[in-house]
Amino acid sequence: MTSILDLDPRWRALQDMGGVMDIGFDHPSAWSHAERGAEPFVKVGDDQLASELCRHGADRFICATLSVPIRGTQEHVVFALWVKVPDAGFYAYIETFDGGALPDAFDGKLSSDLGPVAALGTPVALSFTDAAARPTAALTDGATDISFDHLLDLYEATGTLSRDDLSAS
Repeated sequence: MTSILDLDPRWRALQDMGGVMDIGFDHPSAWSHAERGAEPFVKVGDDQLASELCRHGADRFICATLSVPIRGTQEHVVFALWVKVPDAGFYAYIETFDGGALPDAFDGKLSSDLGPVAALGTPVALSFTDAAARPTAALTDGATDISFDHLLDLYEATGTLSRDDLSAS
């Protein structure tokens, strides 16, 4: 299917590089310690960070996925982002790792900087459909889609891709 973005040489360069890339966040914005990087688990005092869960001070966080449509296309960008959640929701989610039942949906607060899509602290609804998959996040406030220029802003801010990479193609 043809898109208006097909006229944009940056979009064509991105397609030549394999297409839209997902964006992942190593840790919640509140995490004040070094990145986890290649380590499966980081513990600093009582604070703990793994790929799916984080405890920082009195706060609890879950890594979830959010799919946002790219304006003018049929494509989506998927974010692996962090959501600050209530303690009860956090521990209900942990139970699924040991074969417990999936928790009912619950609300949290965005804890990854999505710039033009949604601000830190934006309300997020988490839903759980498969114990083997991350929960799905839905913004209850914020943008319903993202422009290509804003996507490029996020790529640069997260170190995913530079605009220079697209002009060199």
